Amino acid sequence: MIVRNEEQFLEGCLESIKDVVDEIVIVDTGSTDRSKEIAARYGARVFDFPWCDDFATARNEALEKCRGEWILYIDADERLRPASRDEVRRILSDRRNAAYTVRFHPIGGYTAYREYRIFMNDPRVRFESAIHESMYDSLLTAAEEDGLGIGDSPFAIDHTGYDGDLMHKHRRNLPLLMKQVERNPARMYLRWQLGVAQKGLGDLEGAERTWMEAIEMTRGKEAVMHDDSHAYYEMICLENERGGDPSGFLDEALRLFPDNYLLIWTRALMLTRSRRFEEAAGILKGLVSIDPGTLVDGPLAYNSKIFGELSYAPLADCLFQLGDHGESERYYALASACDPGNAEYLTKLKFVRALLNKSRTGNE
Repeated sequence: MIVRNEEQFLEGCLESIKDVVDEIVIVDTGSTDRSKEIAARYGARVFDFPWCDDFATARNEALEKCRGEWILYIDADERLRPASRDEVRRILSDRRNAAYTVRFHPIGGYTAYREYRIFMNDPRVRFESAIHESMYDSLLTAAEEDGLGIGDSPFAIDHTGYDGDLMHKHRRNLPLLMKQVERNPARMYLRWQLGVAQKGLGDLEGAERTWMEAIEMTRGKEAVMHDDSHAYYEMICLENERGGDPSGFLDEALRLFPDNYLLIWTRALMLTRSRRFEEAAGILKGLVSIDPGTLVDGPLAYNSKIFGELSYAPLADCLFQLGDHGESERYYALASACDPGNAEYLTKLKFVRALLNKSRTGNE
């Protein structure tokens, strides 16, 4: 772990891992709070390392201090979901793999995607990138050299750091992202995050410029990757926010990323606004049929609500407009159950129930 002023989160993280790890190695980059004291209570080996505006350098310093055969890297604002020590030992005893992925939930209420968090302790495996650092390239090279694979583990990590006010992270990340984009201009994830930081700090023109540069680069590719989709969605949102027409961005994005559920859901909402209720209802029925709990192995994480409340309500609206009041009632009820305090859901539910009662009375 690398830590600085994480007393708010650190204890929760250490509590989640204490029973399944043999040692805890923490590189502290300048804490002035109780972080070191908390770490000491959990028997962590703590090393001071001056912050140098480079997350990879700090992580690599921590790797140098590790004595175990396997590495789990985790941040203070993350939590390892309960796992037994025996299960960990059983999985890591498989000598055919150089690393294992975990199911990573980036934000509360989101589905999981796979992250490379467990890997062999090997000097060839080191992090790169001053921010949003990764050891994947060096890990893959080392695995190939040794004829080893990469396995998927059942372990899961929850990230809590993106819940709440992110202004302090945007201020910290902006200069690092700008420098790293210059160093690695082809990495679209960095360009996406740079735009997010710019928008979060009120620089909408800068964010738009950053995302449009990413889109132009994507247009020149022979093959796209899932990280290329982020800039498109941000531009769709930006156009919506300023009252523009995002359909061009959305149509292009769906041609490139036809299986992206967030883009599919956005398409359904736009069809609803255009009063194309039958088309929208078909898409929304598909979304609500998906159990977000099963989406654990894909490359992207989604807000679980697009498979529930955020689709129930527009689906109910579409069905009402199509004259299917019975099914409309069902989905208004589901939406209201997700958010009982939502006056709009409750009002619509009462209204459609009144219509159904009137119809039944009339038939009698």
